[in-house]
Parts: sequence; structure tokens; C-alpha cells
Amino acid sequence: MKVVQTEIDQSTYNVLKAIAIHRGVPLKEIIREILRDYTETHKKELVENIHKDPIWEGIGLLNTGDPEASEKDTWGVVGWSSE
Repeated sequence: MKVVQTEIDQSTYNVLKAIAIHRGVPLKEIIREILRDYTETHKKELVENIHKDPIWEGIGLLNTGDPEASEKDTWGVVGWSSE
């Protein structure tokens, strides 16, 4: 688990605390449930947006002639010479 700390307005706190008391569970359990639901709701959209990012269109455009070029220590190293 990751500890997260934040501030919320008093009226939101009051409602969340009332829900927790009504259910007989700790406030943090209510907040975890809300965050899980929120992330599940937005996860699909986030993944779709990541896959639509134009950065991925550049993958495979560079042809080095060596299918294992990116595995080598010298891949991407620019040779420098002063003239």
C-alpha cells in the first residue's frame, strides 16, 4: 500500500465520515473504495489516450539494418569529429 495525504473541505469530510459511521467501517476504507471506483472508471480512457499518443508512431521508423541494434551498448551513440 502507498500512503497518500491530502486535504478536503469540511462538508465533504462530514459526508464521508457519516458514510463510514453508517457502514461501521473506518473512514480510510470509504476513501479507498471511492478511489478504486474512480480509477477503474477512468483507467480505460487513460490507456486509450496513452495508445493514441503520437510518440508511438515513431517506433520502427529507423532502420539500422541490424535487428539487434538497440541491444548493443553503442546503439544511439553519435560519433563526434571536429573538422
